[in-house]
Amino acid sequence: MTSADSSVAASLNSARRIVVKVGSSLMIDPESRTARTAWLVTLAQDIAALRAGGAQVIVVSSGAVALGWKRLGIERSPQLDRRQAAAAVGQGLLMNAWSAAFATQGITVGQLLLTYDDSESPQRSANARATLGVLLDAGAVPVVNENDSVATEELKLGDNDRLSARVAELADADLLLLLSDVDGLYDRDPADPAAHHIAHVSRIDEGIAAMAGGTRHEGVGTGGMATKIAAARHATGQGRATIIASGRSDHPVSGLREGARATLFDSARS
Repeated sequence: MTSADSSVAASLNSARRIVVKVGSSLMIDPESRTARTAWLVTLAQDIAALRAGGAQVIVVSSGAVALGWKRLGIERSPQLDRRQAAAAVGQGLLMNAWSAAFATQGITVGQLLLTYDDSESPQRSANARATLGVLLDAGAVPVVNENDSVATEELKLGDNDRLSARVAELADADLLLLLSDVDGLYDRDPADPAAHHIAHVSRIDEGIAAMAGGTRHEGVGTGGMATKIAAARHATGQGRATIIASGRSDHPVSGLREGARATLFDSARS
């Protein structure tokens, strides 16, 4: 295990409140367009292990719209009303998948849907913060998603990377873990054989942001490395360390605790 890997493991082991963001590319099987239920069980086991170590965990999950397209039997579309309809159907499917995964660990889940207005309004933010607190204190795992069925394009946070940073702020989390289909930040498109993995970032500057611009993203998700860096910048600026890691394999969090490659972004206040 390298020192950077050790720092990732140490961050996970020492955090008392963690936000784990799971992207659509991890939630959804690209062939069947259904939830990756077996993988979700392994993640639920990982989160149960974090909780057994004393941490509280909040999940921010993508995937509702992608699941909704499949169930409705309609083609993917950029039209807002069709995306909102897909989200309305898919949100229930998404929560069923999370509920079934955590039921294997005897853990209850609670759904929380947020919009940009909720994150900006002092009163709504306070209500969301209180709800998260009650769920966590009761031993449940909150599963948060953007309320795509009602949010307009002008009022959307835009992707769940940014949402996860806002949730980390609302919940006063110690650590933000962004699980995706890439194992961290590279200095160029990771498909390039000359690409170099960046294991540790002490400060997010324009050079780091520029690296994210060249990262390719494919699949069912809406985010990419640029949105993850934006989320990391928001979180670290408020004193929360951030990890970007791959979640493709089973037990992705356990893998990180055992030395799997990732990128750790230091808290700006550390």
